[in-house]
Amino acid sequence: MNNVGSDNTDTSNMVNITGASNCPICNNPLEMRWNQDNIPYFGDVIEISSVCSCGFKYADTLILSQREPLRHIKRVNNERDMYVRVIRSTSGTIRIPEWGVNIEPGPASEAYISNIEGVIDRLETVVSMALKWAETSEECERAENFLNTLKDAKEGHAEFTLIMEDPLGNSAIISDDVEVTKLSDEEAGSLHTGMFIIQK
Repeated sequence: MNNVGSDNTDTSNMVNITGASNCPICNNPLEMRWNQDNIPYFGDVIEISSVCSCGFKYADTLILSQREPLRHIKRVNNERDMYVRVIRSTSGTIRIPEWGVNIEPGPASEAYISNIEGVIDRLETVVSMALKWAETSEECERAENFLNTLKDAKEGHAEFTLIMEDPLGNSAIISDDVEVTKLSDEEAGSLHTGMFIIQK
C-alpha cells in the first residue's frame, strides 16, 4: 500500500471511553462508546458507536493520524480478495464502476470495518429489498441478475474494481496491491462527508 499523509498522533495513553449525550431524535439520554483499535498496515483508530431505544444509531471510525483526502483503488479478481479489509467511515464514498454502484454518505450514514465480502453482503441486502419492492418484471429481472453477479463475485468468478474515496481521509482499503492517490481539492470538495465533521 502506498503511504500518503503522516502519523503524528501519540495514542500511547488512549483508553476505551464511555460518554453520555442526548439523542438527536427523541432527546433521551444516549450512551456513546469510544473504543481504540489497531489496524495492521494502517495504525490506530477510534471506533465510535451509539444506539438509542427509539431506533437512532450512529457509528464512525476515526483514524488517529493526519490524513489527506484519499482515493483507494483495489482490483478484485479472485476469491482471496474477499478477505481484504475495508474501512469505511461516515465520510467514505464507495464506487464499483463495472456495476454502476455509487454508495455516498448521507445523514444516517454508518461507519464500519469489514472486508470486501462484507461490502458485497451489504449490496445484496439492498438489492434483495429492492427485489421485494419491484413492480415490473423488468425490475425483477435486473435485480435477480445483479444478485447473481454479486454471488459470482464472492466466489471469485466476476472481476470488478472497488474504489473508496474520502475527503477526510478516514476510509481505506488495506492491501499491498491497493493504489492510493491524493484527491484534488476539486474532487474532495465534490464528495459528501456524512453526518458529523470534527473541527480541530
